[in-house]
Amino acid sequence: MKREQIVTYNAWRGICAIGILFSHMYYVADSANPFWHEFHRLFMSKGAICSSFFFLCSGFFLNYTWKQGAEFGAYLKGKLKRIYPITLIVFLMALAVSLLLSGQSDEAGDAAPGSLEWCFSAAANVFLFKAFIPVESVFYSFHGPSWYISALFGFYLLAYPFMRGLYGEKRDKWRKIIVLTCAGAYAAELVVCIIVHACSLSSLWLCYVNPWFRIFGECFAGILLCEYMPQIQEKLRKCPVTVLEVAGVVLFLAAFLLRNVIQLKIYTAWIQILFMGAVLIAFRQGTGKVSSVLKTRPFQFLGGISFELYMTHAFVYEGLPIAAGIVSKASRQFLTDHPGTRFLITFVLCILFAWVFHLFMNLLNQKVIKKL
Repeated sequence: MKREQIVTYNAWRGICAIGILFSHMYYVADSANPFWHEFHRLFMSKGAICSSFFFLCSGFFLNYTWKQGAEFGAYLKGKLKRIYPITLIVFLMALAVSLLLSGQSDEAGDAAPGSLEWCFSAAANVFLFKAFIPVESVFYSFHGPSWYISALFGFYLLAYPFMRGLYGEKRDKWRKIIVLTCAGAYAAELVVCIIVHACSLSSLWLCYVNPWFRIFGECFAGILLCEYMPQIQEKLRKCPVTVLEVAGVVLFLAAFLLRNVIQLKIYTAWIQILFMGAVLIAFRQGTGKVSSVLKTRPFQFLGGISFELYMTHAFVYEGLPIAAGIVSKASRQFLTDHPGTRFLITFVLCILFAWVFHLFMNLLNQKVIKKL
């Protein structure tokens, strides 16, 4: 059964994918131009908070699909056909980089090609368990952004018994179990983040990548948001839709600005769930003035290539200076001296590369993947 597409959410996927791309443009912070420097400080450097949107959406659409009568096995198979081929191809691309540019690119990873750690990291990438290994050289190995895919499929597998119970005879009981599980995950995450902050511990895995918090916290919050969305919409029905949508945009921007004020570790993987959840609530109906803009072709185009943009942008921002250096030292120096220009070139190339990759994957899907 084909589910109804929520086109406004599709546009927000594109916006959030760009937010994550922005977060990796660290060199813009060195710009002598006040505009680029401040834009990076206030917004670009905080783009990683957009990852919460994708985990929320994963939980939301898992429940949304079940509500429309989809069978879990078919749903998971469809997800595998959509996501895993891209993940595998991107890994093979990163593997080639690791072999050809060993030690010269962040995409190559820290382990020496052929070493035990290198082989283990390769297996973690292929079998999608890299996010569950709390070692940066493993969960960011080869292709750093794919840690998200690892956590995502962990969610699909771990969520199955909960979803089966939610749509079984004891629906109310399982709804409470999911609420308690989600609340427990956030309580545990809050404690961990406070300890990490107080003790100045390394927080990248504990407070950001940590798939257990992502799964039982953000993904399960998405399940609950879908479950209670009708009641939420009923409570907000007297509020004009456009007002809700504008409020959603304001809260989305506030999530970035507030990150400049709150330095506590709890913000990195905890508080932003409130802002991203507000966006999903505000744009669920999709009939306001802001939604009319998000439904236009440019935003839908970005949403359509959002996954490919997320999965391929690292190759562009890492590869551009290398390619410029091959052309001439002057070209590479120009990019180094003009971070704003480098960002604009990188941004355009990332969009183009993601679009071409999207077309390639669609063709591969028609020719090969659908037959599997």
